[in-house]
Amino acid sequence: AQIGPPGLELQPTNGGVKVMVSPPEANQRKKMWINDLSFKYNLVFWENSSHAQLQSKRVFPVDTIDDLAPDSTYCFKVQANLPREGKEGLFSPTSCVKTTQKAVNGLLCATNLSVLALNMKFHLLWSSQGNQDVNYNVQYLLGYLKDLNDDYSDKWLSVPRCENITSTWCNFSSIITTTGFYYLRVQAREGHNKSCFSREVKVDPLKINGIGPPGVRLDLSDTLLHILISPPGGDEDEIMRDHYDLSYRILYWKNSSDMKEEVKQKEVKQTIATVPDVSPSSLYCVQVQAFSENYNKSSAYSQQQCIHTPAGTPLGLIIFGIFMGALLVVLLVATPLVFVFYQAYNKIKYVFFPSCQPPLNIE
Repeated sequence: AQIGPPGLELQPTNGGVKVMVSPPEANQRKKMWINDLSFKYNLVFWENSSHAQLQSKRVFPVDTIDDLAPDSTYCFKVQANLPREGKEGLFSPTSCVKTTQKAVNGLLCATNLSVLALNMKFHLLWSSQGNQDVNYNVQYLLGYLKDLNDDYSDKWLSVPRCENITSTWCNFSSIITTTGFYYLRVQAREGHNKSCFSREVKVDPLKINGIGPPGVRLDLSDTLLHILISPPGGDEDEIMRDHYDLSYRILYWKNSSDMKEEVKQKEVKQTIATVPDVSPSSLYCVQVQAFSENYNKSSAYSQQQCIHTPAGTPLGLIIFGIFMGALLVVLLVATPLVFVFYQAYNKIKYVFFPSCQPPLNIE
């Protein structure tokens, strides 16, 4: 079955064009393609001039094309594709529209939006374009709404504690979950009449989030060095511990004033590791890195942690101590046994072998 052309509507906006795409069989009672949400739309557009260059972009059913020349005519056509089935549909008829001038309010817009994310703590940063007395309102949209065939312009929500702020950053960790993705934008306001929306930035939490270095604590017992690891974000951060399936890369070495031994490495899944046979009167140092193979992410190494092993006892003194201890045990056990055997020997000798000889008639 061939995928037919989708519907296309165009609407000029503030220096751009709003594109509204409807599925190929939107107005049919019987459909070959039952799930409209499975379509992916490829938009081709160009400036209607002699030196036109074709541009291609994947768009949502409702999307906006920016960075177009003002007061110019642009033409558009769109096709619906099914990537999983390897099918490409027919292009829609070409539609053209003339762009408008960008409003002066665009000078208020927040620019250079970026997201800083570490240990599931998310911050949105942006730049202002002047010294105006501007207030900012940060808004977010649930990502799946863009895949629907509906206009999502009224579905934007304000980020708590990021409304009417004058700073150029916002902590939006409170809205983040691990079950989806988001779009964020910043609305700039000057007074009651002038406002402008920034470009949108996409946030996929588990992909964009960075892993911080783990915590490390060292302990000693006998000749063992115990390395105790705290996951990034702390032991209570279940998202970091469970969703990333963290492993730990441990570097350890014996350090001295005149030399540093070769660095050794071991990898563990658990948060406790042991280094056997450590030398007495030595300084051991450790650094740990957390990494996730599933997401191909790794943290920086933790700060270097060191611990001194206690002074050891000379081998000859240990052997002498063991010998003296064993000798003392033997004496304590042997003395009563010798006394008991001596008394028993005297009784047996007195009864069966008396020292006096009886008369011959008694014998």
